[in-house]
Amino acid sequence: MSKKSLVILAFIVLISTYLVVVGLTRWGDITPPEIVITQPFEQVGPKTPLSIRISDPGTGLRHITIRIVHNLKTYVLAEQSFTSHGLLSPEGGKRRDYEFTVAPYADNTIPRKPGEAKLIITARDYSWRNLLEGNGQRIAQDFTPKFTPPRLELFSPPSSITQGGSGVIRYRASPDAVVHGVQINSAFFPGYLMPNDAGMFALIALPYNAPSNIPIHLTASDAVGNKAILDIDLRVKKKKWRTRRIRISDRFIQKAVMPIIAQTPELVDQGTNLDNFVMVNNRLRQLNNQTIREYSKESQPLFLWKKAFRQLPGSKVEASFADHRLYVYKKKVVDTQDHLGFDLAVTKHYPVQTSNDGVVVFANYLGIYGNTILIDHGYGLQTLYAHLSSFAVKTGDSVTIGQVIAHSGTTGLAAGDHLHFSIMLHGEQVNPTEWWDAKWIQTRIRDALDIPAPPITVPEQETEQPISDKAFGPGPPTTTP
Repeated sequence: MSKKSLVILAFIVLISTYLVVVGLTRWGDITPPEIVITQPFEQVGPKTPLSIRISDPGTGLRHITIRIVHNLKTYVLAEQSFTSHGLLSPEGGKRRDYEFTVAPYADNTIPRKPGEAKLIITARDYSWRNLLEGNGQRIAQDFTPKFTPPRLELFSPPSSITQGGSGVIRYRASPDAVVHGVQINSAFFPGYLMPNDAGMFALIALPYNAPSNIPIHLTASDAVGNKAILDIDLRVKKKKWRTRRIRISDRFIQKAVMPIIAQTPELVDQGTNLDNFVMVNNRLRQLNNQTIREYSKESQPLFLWKKAFRQLPGSKVEASFADHRLYVYKKKVVDTQDHLGFDLAVTKHYPVQTSNDGVVVFANYLGIYGNTILIDHGYGLQTLYAHLSSFAVKTGDSVTIGQVIAHSGTTGLAAGDHLHFSIMLHGEQVNPTEWWDAKWIQTRIRDALDIPAPPITVPEQETEQPISDKAFGPGPPTTTP
């Protein structure tokens, strides 16, 4: 055999071998593409996402289609063909994986109507099976469209609510509502079943600076994104708050601010006393208040208290709720903040008693508040005790009204020994004077929720007398925050 013939024979053998390899690879692929719906898509609303993953690790993807048939009309969500490395390439298609996510009903491309609906997904690969058409996969899944929001009924709300005050909203939501409650600006106050199962209720807090026309809405959302909104018409009673000037010295900053920075890893020394003070008084205050809001999510869905809340026995008010503070450094106003609590003082390291029954959810250091205790009283109602010198309880402890839980001190942003006391509803701070008033508790909370009053004892009569604003000051503002 001539040399030329050998070369031709070798070439034919090489080509034949290559074709055999390609054939075995492309023909040998008998596995169709895999289609996975990665999120539930059975009950579908306007915001329900459709998330799909299609893959073919063998010869690769050739073509996919994703469509919805709704009331016998077809709506194509995606249709795509993928290129290959060539007919005689053993690698097949260039695409092995395809991911798709969309909310099909979000933009009204598909009419939001009830009726029969089906999701259909098809995919083919670059196998030589089925007369070179490849392996095919098809998934068809029925789903139920839902575009009707939950129903809401508003019972008689309070006729008015005071700036910085609290209240109860009673209502009923249909069973398909999974989240319901009251929205006031950015604050949401979740609803709960009434203690006697007669509908739902939400404890709400009105901002201390709320305008008379502040929007207050009852809302309910179902599991697929349908939302109902009902306006609540409440008269806002205005309250006049004080303005106080707080003098800040370099000595105070070194004594109070620098220890806070040292104990707060996320803060960096700014290099000057003024910059350090403003960072702590402003930025850290916001972070600390956000932490307090996060702990409100741990509130238990039951009333942990029975009696009215109590002011620290024997205490003198040194700063009141919603005092507007002008912080003065070297005769210039360098920052402004609103003091959303009461500063109560007796003597140094005075025993701090609980304002009511509850469970400790936080007992640790908290920035401007220093050593701090948060007590949960149920349904989003919590109390805060700050600037403590020592702890007598730990997280998880159950406490009773009047129990000593700590001693007052000067930790955090405090110029002198005192207790900073706050009451919060779902992290929003409210005026404690209402909750210290037994008559207000009875008429605005117990009566609204049909909760019988607790048995009256002699000590109860002595400690739960209504408290007027005159009992709280003004008094000289000598402490922060």
